[in-house]
Amino acid sequence: MTDEAPGRRIRAPKAVRRKLREAAIAKVRQDMIHAGRTEADYSAEDLEYLVAEKEKELWSGLGWKGFGIAALLLGINIGI
Repeated sequence: MTDEAPGRRIRAPKAVRRKLREAAIAKVRQDMIHAGRTEADYSAEDLEYLVAEKEKELWSGLGWKGFGIAALLLGINIGI
């Protein structure tokens, strides 16, 4: 038996999480430029929320990419 509580997830290594956070920040900055705004136009809480949402979006994308690569390696055609 393990000492972990049921329902706990395995966390990604710190370096991966840091890299993903940096990518999310870069995407949020890019979105702000496209919207014609600066970081000063947002409160700290708003910026944190935007980065967190972008992180979720990136994690979701990684999951599908990983699934697609695994399917490709197994020779499964999933229509991508």
